[in-house]
Amino acid sequence: MRKLFMLLAFLFITERSFSQHSYYTILQGGGNLGLQIPDYEGTFNGYSLHFIFGRNLNEKAFLGLGLGNETLKGDYMAKDHGESDSKSYRYDRNLFPIFVDARLPFKDFGEASRIGIVGNAGFAAKIGPIYDKGFLGKAGLFYLYDSLNKTKFTVSATYGIQQLYGNIYSEKFRQQQLNLSVGLMLK
Repeated sequence: MRKLFMLLAFLFITERSFSQHSYYTILQGGGNLGLQIPDYEGTFNGYSLHFIFGRNLNEKAFLGLGLGNETLKGDYMAKDHGESDSKSYRYDRNLFPIFVDARLPFKDFGEASRIGIVGNAGFAAKIGPIYDKGFLGKAGLFYLYDSLNKTKFTVSATYGIQQLYGNIYSEKFRQQQLNLSVGLMLK
């Protein structure tokens, strides 16, 4: 048993000393610009705040798990049951997304700047009466100012599709949005 413990300790130490993997954290906030909702006239705009923790894979890729809070507000048109005219409704809901965040830098500019692609996929859980649930997906570009100190700055622009279900109106939406986020990356 002692030899097995020593072997595991040795493997752990050598893996840590030869590995170039490290961890990173992103704290970002941004704004959502809603696009036309299919089958409904209206858009939902809002803002978001995300916390992401993950692995830095030799500065060639970043893979993490994110948690956030998003707020969406707007108006839409829908027909009531049995009526031919559409009525206007107000949408004011929050989302609590849990998602996988992947970032792949593909171009360096100078010593400290990079651009790359970013993608998110996950699910927003219904954690309270003002929260909607549904799947989400985002894809776009990110910029990373990779300064020499520990704090890095990042900006991302994404196109996203968000399923919204479970609101008080019992409507199912597929919200499309453009998102611009600014944040800090610690690695």
